[in-house]
Amino acid sequence: MAEKRSATLVEKASKEIIRYIIGNKMMPGEQLPTEVEFLERLHISRGTLREAFKVLVARNILEIRQGAGTFISNKKGVPDDPLGLNFIYDDSRLVLDMLDVRMMFEPRVAELAAVNATPEQKKEIAVRAAKLEDCIRRGEPYAQADCAFHRSIAEASGNHIVENLTYILNSSVSKNIEITFDVQRESNTVYYHRKILKAIEQGSIDNARYFMMMHLNLLREFVLDKIEREQ
Repeated sequence: MAEKRSATLVEKASKEIIRYIIGNKMMPGEQLPTEVEFLERLHISRGTLREAFKVLVARNILEIRQGAGTFISNKKGVPDDPLGLNFIYDDSRLVLDMLDVRMMFEPRVAELAAVNATPEQKKEIAVRAAKLEDCIRRGEPYAQADCAFHRSIAEASGNHIVENLTYILNSSVSKNIEITFDVQRESNTVYYHRKILKAIEQGSIDNARYFMMMHLNLLREFVLDKIEREQ
């Protein structure tokens, strides 16, 4: 009974913390008040508060940085594997399915970015594109930089739902790189990322859509050929 009551207190505290975040319109990267402030606000024990924080960290809502404090997570509450991709064991088929889904909406996302991107967002896309190319030039892993490039386009679209969808679907990027044996890093990744960036900078809706479609379609063709060879 005591255990159930404790769990209920943690749930209530978690909801109150979320209510505080929403009420103050806090954004990813912003720091929460100190434990002392929350203890006074919520009238709970330190143990309950810390358990509530753990729950929200597990839900990708909060992030605890040792020695710095508690912050709003950049993952915005999106689970690490909401589609259960870890349990789809056919990597080639998984990548193909993911690319099919991405092709349904990412060209449109690029269009929206070409229309809605602010000067600051265009600069951020360019920075992430340059970082990606730098990783490739140095021969370093670049999946994270690749994801960041596509995510910056989603952020520039002006559609918050798209941002979260892109975060989920970009979990396929490392699989793309693995399945294509990294051979498309120059002919596709670098080449078409530059084209997409330029189209967004120029506000060219048609080119943004077309080059994003070409980028994804070339990846799809490579993976499809691989599956056919294996069969």
